[in-house]
Amino acid sequence: MSEALKGLKVLDLSMNLPGPYMTWLLATLGAEVVKVENPIGGDYARFLGPGSNETNPFFEAVNRNKKSLTLNLKHSEGLRIFFDLLRTYDVVVEGFRPGTMERLGIGYEITSKAQPRLIHVSISGYGQGGPYRLRAGHDLNYLSLAGVIHMTGAQEGQPCIPGVQIADLAGGSLMALSGLLAAVVQRERTGKGQFVDVSMFHGSLSLATMIFGGVEAGMEQPAPGGMFLTGRFPCYGLYLTKDGRHMSLGALEFKFWDNFCKALDRPDLVAGQFGGPEIIEEVRRIFAQRTQQDWVAFMKDHDCCCEPVVALTEAVESEIVVARNMITTGAGARRYLATPFRLSESPPPREETPAPHLGEHTHEVLSAIGISKTQRESLARQGVI
Repeated sequence: MSEALKGLKVLDLSMNLPGPYMTWLLATLGAEVVKVENPIGGDYARFLGPGSNETNPFFEAVNRNKKSLTLNLKHSEGLRIFFDLLRTYDVVVEGFRPGTMERLGIGYEITSKAQPRLIHVSISGYGQGGPYRLRAGHDLNYLSLAGVIHMTGAQEGQPCIPGVQIADLAGGSLMALSGLLAAVVQRERTGKGQFVDVSMFHGSLSLATMIFGGVEAGMEQPAPGGMFLTGRFPCYGLYLTKDGRHMSLGALEFKFWDNFCKALDRPDLVAGQFGGPEIIEEVRRIFAQRTQQDWVAFMKDHDCCCEPVVALTEAVESEIVVARNMITTGAGARRYLATPFRLSESPPPREETPAPHLGEHTHEVLSAIGISKTQRESLARQGVI
């Protein structure tokens, strides 16, 4: 068995979360990923958060299994080396605002002439065109403008910020991964690369595809806690337990709601799967009679899509996480989440390499493309590497 993406060679110019998470996934599938970083400071995420240092766990989590090459792209020698690298590395990933790569002299129109097989993946806030193309933003901003925050939260409360970065990861990283892999498949047929334009805003908006269908048909009113899948009906929602915790009920299909009612010995509730506030209130009253652990034990033998709401620290200790080897140990015995991919002919790496120190692999990478030790020492003196 071999790694699925073995042979794919990537220059990763991205920083923070969207690009690095995407290229970390590529690395877990066997791609060679080289982080191209500024010799001074490098990826901003190396020092993300108060009191952080180069062993920052945020940076470590999404930069394992990669190499780090320091290269000053504003220096003419740095640019020359970048074009030399393109002879070997035919995928570029970056997360700059539109126009930045062009100003550096390495925009796709130029680089694709030097390397026709080049696949250039750009992850930006609002895409390469349109009125917001140069606007700064972060996950919260993209979700707000896409209408996601407006419909996220409890019915009685204010909109809330999701616990994970949906726009960065689902709207950005995973959309970019899909676009890149599609471009790789097409390149196998045509021999030609292409530019992959990924917008975190538009990717986030796309996640609402099914919901928008309901809104357009007049079946939904996008609001916190008031939609088909956000607590509008008794069969699909979160319920407070006796000990102040919650259970999630996802009995969307009738068979699961029917099983739920039978488990409670409440045949009178069967017709109320999509009932109004009075049915919701009765289900709330029922859940409030037992602790969360009591409900977990009770629901163990009932097939009705009812599970506890747990903290992340509890989730990572669960048997379902352990069974699928979703925890891996890094440097200093620090634990991290492992890749979610499970390919029968391409197992995940047994041992992961820690995130690289800034410039840790500079000499290795440059030596491989024919730059001598003497030349590398000269480049270092000039501040190129």
